Amino acid sequence: MRVLGRFLEDRRRSMLWWSGGVAAYVAVNNAFYPTIKNVTGIENLVKNLPDTFKTLIGGGDQILITSPPGYLQGRLFGLTLPVLLLIFAIGAGAYAIGGSEEDGTLELLLSNPVTRGRVLIERFVAVVALSLGLGIVTTASLLAFSPPFGLLAGVSIPGLVAAVFAATAFGLMHGAIAFAAGAWTGRRSVAIATAATVAVVGNLLNAVAVSSESLHLLRFASPWHWYGGRNMLVQGIALEPFLAPIAVSVVCAAVAWWSFRRRDLH
Repeated sequence: MRVLGRFLEDRRRSMLWWSGGVAAYVAVNNAFYPTIKNVTGIENLVKNLPDTFKTLIGGGDQILITSPPGYLQGRLFGLTLPVLLLIFAIGAGAYAIGGSEEDGTLELLLSNPVTRGRVLIERFVAVVALSLGLGIVTTASLLAFSPPFGLLAGVSIPGLVAAVFAATAFGLMHGAIAFAAGAWTGRRSVAIATAATVAVVGNLLNAVAVSSESLHLLRFASPWHWYGGRNMLVQGIALEPFLAPIAVSVVCAAVAWWSFRRRDLH
């Protein structure tokens, strides 16, 4: 597993910075909860927002935003956390093949007695491991920084853990798209652009589908609906936020395998 180990070592500093940043964000975000939990009128303000805007920011009417689960959903799980995790995963996935090919390190690696298939598999495993590692850091940060501010009241701990890893699977799916695009083209920029476009279009599609009755069914084509269709903090664990992104990730890995083994490297 030397290929895997070397790639993880290359990404170690990035992982440390991201872990520290996510932990700090969770701590600061949670520290603001006491300032709004007793604010009157904020619920009416949120309810009066257009459905499209509420969907874009990850909000909703089902759970009060001044309650712990509503605050965590609206301020963290609805938009910020999945965006952070998908940016991290896209960066790792784009660099794994496309970035390494662009900077010349992939050619050097393949000059050793190692097959393309092994390099691709181990680097995809590394992207998965890095994403899961950041998910674990996020979970630990929430469990550490939520109790001091009363943010676990009414929140299911298993649901909280499941919500974090649903966001992780959502981010990993976009990382897998970047990985496949990088393996197909050998271009890091193309890999990032492809995955970022999927993320943005998916969010817009979800928002538009909510606001239009005739387009309502289109929301099922959006990864954002797969991820955010259920508040697992209070409504229980669902399988859809895990199964659909994992299935897409597996397909992307297969596409990467097929394309990388058949094309000439730059």
